[in-house]
Amino acid sequence: MVMARPRILFIDGLPGAGKSTTAMQVGRHFPRSLVYLESATDHPLLVGSPDAMGAAFSKIHEVHSAESFSTAALDRLDVFLKAANDSAFYVFESHPIQSTVRVLLQLNASEPMIERFWRDMQDSLSLGSVEPRLLYLRENDPRQALSEIFQKRGSAWERYVIEAFGHFPWMKSRGLSGISGVSQLFVEYSAVIDRLVAGWRFPSLALPARPASYEERSETIMRWLALET
Repeated sequence: MVMARPRILFIDGLPGAGKSTTAMQVGRHFPRSLVYLESATDHPLLVGSPDAMGAAFSKIHEVHSAESFSTAALDRLDVFLKAANDSAFYVFESHPIQSTVRVLLQLNASEPMIERFWRDMQDSLSLGSVEPRLLYLRENDPRQALSEIFQKRGSAWERYVIEAFGHFPWMKSRGLSGISGVSQLFVEYSAVIDRLVAGWRFPSLALPARPASYEERSETIMRWLALET
């Protein structure tokens, strides 16, 4: 069946929620899908390039203010929507939250600015004649999630996160640093995500980031997508 409009699946949540794993599972389940992980150098929606350890964008403040970053992100979305293939199923991991809203937060964007970006982004999707969906892997305890990520990814990744986050204007404006500052940012970031997802206008599905059964979570996702290939 030829799809009338491009379909887009955004997969988002905190680091360690299983976003990239889920994106790859969706890609395997729907072989004609186009999967873009956050680390993809050809990611059509990403502003800037991920660093060697991920996508912290610890020096993005040297290039962008919160306002200019928001404008650049919306511009990239508009360019993509104009060129999107009508028959394609696009899967974007860590967008538009982790690689955009999170960066706005680290640039110390105000809550009204972040909410305006969220509205403007959805306005663009509405005008772009696409069918967007949002899969949100939700974390109930961001502090515990951060601790488990550090344990899983090791001391090198922990040092990397603390070092990268230490450059964030959000952290510096509050006089925060170290693991306590990172933890506080995680908590605020999680709360921001919850508020934004509640205002998502298109189909969405929220599932636990750490489910009792990952297999059942995957099956739920595939049923929800219900795409014909």
